[in-house]
Amino acid sequence: MDLLKRKNRFYDARRFGQPRIRVYHKKGKGKRMPRYLLKCGCCSEKLEIYYSKDGLEIGGVNGAIDDWREIFLPLLLIEEDK
Repeated sequence: MDLLKRKNRFYDARRFGQPRIRVYHKKGKGKRMPRYLLKCGCCSEKLEIYYSKDGLEIGGVNGAIDDWREIFLPLLLIEEDK
């Protein structure tokens, strides 16, 4: 899996007009699964996403990858109003 590389500047709104989400990654160790930590670009709110080959835990909610895909893909494919 390729890891997302970003500059995690606080309140960097140049690209999208809103503060960019800051992304951090930690490798798994022992029984602990690898995770992404997403932080708000303008405050201290955060969301942890733990992942494995067969499932995801997003914000403490466990589910199969296909289940998450069914939920999030329609949201991500929303077309912009022009």
